[in-house]
Amino acid sequence: MLLKILTALIAIGVMALTYFYVDAQKDGPCLKSLILKMIAATGYVAVGVLCIIISGDFSSFDKIMLTALICSWIGDLFLHMGKIFVFTILGYLGFLSSHVFFIMAYVKGIELLSPDRSFFSAPEIIAVAAALIAFAIYIKVKKLSLPVFLLIPVMVYGAVIMMMFCKAIILGIDAYSAGISPFILVSSILGALLFVMSDFSISIIFFKKDAKKNFNLKLFNMYTFFGAEILLGSLIYFI
Repeated sequence: MLLKILTALIAIGVMALTYFYVDAQKDGPCLKSLILKMIAATGYVAVGVLCIIISGDFSSFDKIMLTALICSWIGDLFLHMGKIFVFTILGYLGFLSSHVFFIMAYVKGIELLSPDRSFFSAPEIIAVAAALIAFAIYIKVKKLSLPVFLLIPVMVYGAVIMMMFCKAIILGIDAYSAGISPFILVSSILGALLFVMSDFSISIIFFKKDAKKNFNLKLFNMYTFFGAEILLGSLIYFI
């Protein structure tokens, strides 16, 4: 019980730090904002570790999920130092790797719950394609200042996160159907949805003129991001 309380307190602490982090970097990244961000990032990794301890298991699913959380932590670190282009690339790769590991974990969980389910399905492919087309239209209509050389990496990232979202939905439904706690639907589906919303909002911050000064948009971006990491990390307890 004490570990569950500690996990909940850390999750609350991460969300509480979010405002102070965003406020600290409203004029640009600085040492204070870096420290606050990495404390919060360490918090969602800690949630994953505590869920492993509480569950008393360290399955393949748990290992992959923990790797995904650590990759997000690395992405957080380097993306905050994005004034140097190579750090931006490393941050991008960190989060791309995180989503790939989330997908791997969800596939592992789906295999355990529904061994006969195929890896890809027509609805998933249609959903990913539709999301990419919608985002391409959004870029054109809103005239986002997206450099041509970044178009392919952004689209690849978008395809990966949408696949992650689709797999999270399937995992949540299969786990709920198998009699696991209804909370898993919240952890998997809402967690993945918040991640999609966070990544969409950060694309606006990066590529839309004057959006970098939009404090409320930055708050939305970080609240959805940290909320996503905590909810997805809690899946370790259930599966």
